[in-house]
Amino acid sequence: MERPSIASAAFDRPGVRVRTLAALRWIAIIGQTSTLVVVGLLMQYPLPWASLIAAIAASGIINIGLVTLYERSARLTGRELALHLAFDLIQAGVLLFLTGGIANPFSVLLIVPITIAATLLHARAMGPLAVLAALILIVQWFWARPLPWDGPPPTFPVTYQIGVAISLALAIGFLAIYLWMVSAEARDRARALVATEAALTRESRMAALGSLAAAAAHELGGPLGTISLIAHSLEEQLGDDPDFGDDIRLLASEAARSRRIMKGIATRAEAEDPFANLGIDILLHEVAQSVAPTRVPVRVAAASPLPLVRRSPELLHGLNNLVANAVRHAGTEVVIEITATAQDVCVSVLDDGFGFPPDLLPRLGEPMLGPSRSGSGSTGLGIFIATTLIERTGGRLTFGNRPEGGGKVDVRWARANIETVQVHHEEEDL
Repeated sequence: MERPSIASAAFDRPGVRVRTLAALRWIAIIGQTSTLVVVGLLMQYPLPWASLIAAIAASGIINIGLVTLYERSARLTGRELALHLAFDLIQAGVLLFLTGGIANPFSVLLIVPITIAATLLHARAMGPLAVLAALILIVQWFWARPLPWDGPPPTFPVTYQIGVAISLALAIGFLAIYLWMVSAEARDRARALVATEAALTRESRMAALGSLAAAAAHELGGPLGTISLIAHSLEEQLGDDPDFGDDIRLLASEAARSRRIMKGIATRAEAEDPFANLGIDILLHEVAQSVAPTRVPVRVAAASPLPLVRRSPELLHGLNNLVANAVRHAGTEVVIEITATAQDVCVSVLDDGFGFPPDLLPRLGEPMLGPSRSGSGSTGLGIFIATTLIERTGGRLTFGNRPEGGGKVDVRWARANIETVQVHHEEEDL
């Protein structure tokens, strides 16, 4: 599964396009400049113009360098992105430091770089930015210059200042943690879906290869038959010829051997036709054989009559993942039970191992549980893939533990959704 892992790396570090980051920074620069014009020129508040303009100009120079040194379609990830967001955080802190600190109504804008970082960076890159934001808040609280009031500035109680600082810290921390968790979950799901699509594509390609082999075998049957007929005729006429007899007999035997090979390929391909209708018990026997040889036997227990189903890649690969997972954790055997009623069809995969951890049961079927959560060193990706593929066929999965010990997975379909009714047609000459 190399391809999904490569895609997973892309989801792990999604980054942001240079074009997007530059556009966001230009918006911030325009907003900061407009605020200074309105407050300083129109409202006539005294401002430290030189320092403020220098801070905004530094942001503009950094942005010009960004769009100049990188292609607009390039992506910033990891340390590069963290450094740019740290600069934005410091630049906003400098502007606030010069205009009242946490008493400035625009101090809430310190949340913006942290919010962007939470959606694009890992926790290890988020940590330094969060520490930097906390230091900036402390500096704003103790050493920021007072607000440039037109007249004597008001004196804010210490309690109020502490409340504002705490509220900003909580807002930054809460938004950072919330957005990081949501973004990480979205990346995990996207990565798992890529793996699911890759597994399904592989099954579909294998099925298409079988169909192609069957078609090739049937198409080549005619020419090989002609070659065999001519070779047999030549053997009757020149079989005793001292110069050509051996070659002709070899040609005839090889033609016959080729026909046998083509016939075998056609037989196997037709037996593995992904669109064939077969009993669900036969399909589950095939699933059991696909995981053999295993450390424990896999037994299929079925009651008749059972419905015919379509041998789709989703159904085959999803059930295969469930059975393979049960085999890994079973003690002595795995049992696949099939029951069918007039309304639904149920397949139960039972093992006699230690069962699912109780705290993990509600989360089974989610992507990327992580080794520490699964307790078995697995990530839960196989169960997620099985859940996704089986749900595409209309099935619903229920995970639980058996009273006598071991895990149990029930897969249930409405019979009308999974059963394939064979319609018999009279043969017609085409």
